[in-house]
Amino acid sequence: MMQIAAMGILFAFESVRMKDMGIGETNIGFILGIGSFVFIYSSIFWARLADRRNCHKALVFAGTIAFAGLLNYFASSETVLEFTIYSIARAIIMPMIAGIMPAIAVTAFGKGKRGKKFGTYRAYGSLGFILSTMGLPLLLDDLGMVARVASIILLLSLLLHSRIPPPIHATARRESLRIRDLDPIIKLFLVSFFFIAIAQPAVHGFFAAYARDLGGSTRLIGLLSGFMGFIALVSLPIMGRLIDLANPQRILAISFLAQPLRVFITSQISDANYLWIPLLLHGVCWGGIEVSAIVYLSSLVKEEQKATVISYYTAVRMLGMLAGASMSGYLAERFGYVDMFQSIAAIALFGALLYLFWPTRPRISPSV
Repeated sequence: MMQIAAMGILFAFESVRMKDMGIGETNIGFILGIGSFVFIYSSIFWARLADRRNCHKALVFAGTIAFAGLLNYFASSETVLEFTIYSIARAIIMPMIAGIMPAIAVTAFGKGKRGKKFGTYRAYGSLGFILSTMGLPLLLDDLGMVARVASIILLLSLLLHSRIPPPIHATARRESLRIRDLDPIIKLFLVSFFFIAIAQPAVHGFFAAYARDLGGSTRLIGLLSGFMGFIALVSLPIMGRLIDLANPQRILAISFLAQPLRVFITSQISDANYLWIPLLLHGVCWGGIEVSAIVYLSSLVKEEQKATVISYYTAVRMLGMLAGASMSGYLAERFGYVDMFQSIAAIALFGALLYLFWPTRPRISPSV
């Protein structure tokens, strides 16, 4: 909860602060894109290191200290160069927390009802997201000060982190998990998810920038982010239970189809006060994908390979975001936000249909 409270500030407001500093959408897309490119490699690097050395807790500890410093750097950034440095540093540091904690969680929960337990774990993250993105802007209108307070919250999380047991015991020999060795079901998911992930910058960073473009205040954007967190808070445990009861591939298919619908609905809204409407689909888009993907993918590999397979999932997301950020920024500045959202929705729809109708799609397996 405390980790997502701190890191969620950046997801909700980094594009807004860049826009407030006079940086155009094309440059915002470039800054977010280069960060996504670095994230691809750093997430795989840290995950493989954690699996090989069984140093999950040490990486999270070091990442927490570094990320707290990064939040303060973000608070003082003003130029394209400074935000570019920030974006690269975030891409290096964030996987040390966000990429490793899910592996710790799914292992700690054991094999029974992992969907329900992981959904609850993610719901606590959504609660932190609500408290920070909705609560802090109500108290502090300056985004720089909000980031500095978030850094303190992140450091306080170390008090609880020290009590978490290591996720797995050291073994004499650990097998590497390479892309060519992945289960065909995992490969299908990753290829399809790339196109879904292209929409991520549109539904997060550029969504907030669009709200600002429509005249939304910092507090309104905070309320929208908090509402998104509330939807996730309610839906994540439900999605987790559904994953335990139903086939996760079907839930993933529904979630993939909901993503382009969410982006298209956003394009039809011209009043910032009604931007909460597409957020109603956040529970399906975020919860359905995030919980299903991590729980299901983790179940298809060995215990000591969980962090690595999650890193592949994260890397594909970042690769999609790399493409999506650049495309979204260019389209928004050249043709406007409405055309941008509709174009991105079409790309995400292609990914959903690819997952549904791929001719060599593996037969649906029993639920996890």
